[in-house]
Amino acid sequence: MSNDFDVIIIGSGIGGLTCGAFLARQGMRVAVCEKHFQIGGYAQNFTRKGFTFDSCVHSVSMADDGFICGLLTRLGIRDDLIITPNSCSMHVKSPAVEYSVPAHLDTLRDQLCNDFPQEKDSIIALLSDMTDKFFMFKKNLGPLTRPLVRTDAPIDIAEATCSYEEYIARFIRDRTLKHIFHSIWPFAGNAPSYAPVFNALIFIVHALEGSHHVKGGFGTLAHALAGVITHYNGEVITGWPVCGLKTGNDKRAVAVVNAQGKELAARFFVSNISPYVLHRSLVAPEARNRLWIKRLERLAPSVSAVCVYLGIEGDASDIVKDNVTFWFASDDHEATYARVLSGPPDEIDHLLVMRPPDPEHKSTMTLIFFARADAAPDWSVAKKVIAQAMVAKANALFGDFSKRILVTEAASPATFERYTGNSGGALYGFENARDLYGQSKIPLTTPFHNLYQAGHWTKTGSGIYNVMSSGKSVADMILSR
Repeated sequence: MSNDFDVIIIGSGIGGLTCGAFLARQGMRVAVCEKHFQIGGYAQNFTRKGFTFDSCVHSVSMADDGFICGLLTRLGIRDDLIITPNSCSMHVKSPAVEYSVPAHLDTLRDQLCNDFPQEKDSIIALLSDMTDKFFMFKKNLGPLTRPLVRTDAPIDIAEATCSYEEYIARFIRDRTLKHIFHSIWPFAGNAPSYAPVFNALIFIVHALEGSHHVKGGFGTLAHALAGVITHYNGEVITGWPVCGLKTGNDKRAVAVVNAQGKELAARFFVSNISPYVLHRSLVAPEARNRLWIKRLERLAPSVSAVCVYLGIEGDASDIVKDNVTFWFASDDHEATYARVLSGPPDEIDHLLVMRPPDPEHKSTMTLIFFARADAAPDWSVAKKVIAQAMVAKANALFGDFSKRILVTEAASPATFERYTGNSGGALYGFENARDLYGQSKIPLTTPFHNLYQAGHWTKTGSGIYNVMSSGKSVADMILSR
């Protein structure tokens, strides 16, 4: 392993790998340091007894003419991935309604107008406004050869603190229809009254650029990006946890250090890990920026989850039809989210059921139940109890398939923190709170002149779409210097 690098990236999430791939393709020598034996962050796959599972990522908007495939084409790896559409953007199942939301704008508009004729004009106006907001957001990403125009710009200054619930209410009056639009909240991690207008972009991107899965799992996306780095003489080093970041008196990072005291030096550094770890742990106490530490103290990680991975005998499509299903025991999303925040769950009142369209994964299902990291004193015990209740609830909802379960694996917030390094096992970086959204996301830059940040903790936000844009933007910032 050489010690002659232009850029060192700490952590191998999709944001960091995207950044490294663009830098490597432009001739910079890149090293990615990953503490785990696998790369990808939340975009990992794992295998149990012949069944392969996606650890966390299950649905990404990857239309051929969309933003992500545009990036992949620029990197020369689009054709290396087989991208398969999901059956819908989400199938909502609750006491109020059972409804499949199409992942295509024209189909979505026609279906909603047909099913809710009294709201036809409002539906057209809402989807048009969402589309306008999306293209305003996408314009802010800039041409793929340039960085973000402004990484701190809110979608609309007048709506910076407007909740997603308030936004939908400007257009829609029918309670059932509101419930359908509100049901997108699991993709952002908090309920409509807590969430910013940003949730409108999550809803509409699935209509404009679809809902997709990658054959072989989203870990193949991580490996394709890593392949670009290694192809251009870079290195992706697993089992190399960064334990310290050496800095100089000129507010510049100098080198990263591992547990054995081994140092790697570079001209530029990119953190693709939790900012809590970076600023509270890796940076030496005497070099820490007090304003940044205070800023982190005012913020909170997003929710995490208990996930149950099931290997099923036969084709699981006869258990749950659609690839992305959101079940809610109550029509009150606010109450459901409040129970997530309140502590240990008393009952299973919601489930996300993911069944990949990949024919090679047709016998797998993933159940997701949101939970805070502090909801249990010992997750090694609690996850077993919760996982058992989740499987029982799924059997009650979709017909008893218990005899067909061949593999059961459970993960908790502690599991996700251990394997990805995300503080509290946060699935979405910082909490996407309506009153903090524009202010809470940390910038791509840091107090150190040559240290940048990429990934879902930054202002670009959570989800593969946003973390890839953050990685591309950081790469452009470094190349401009």
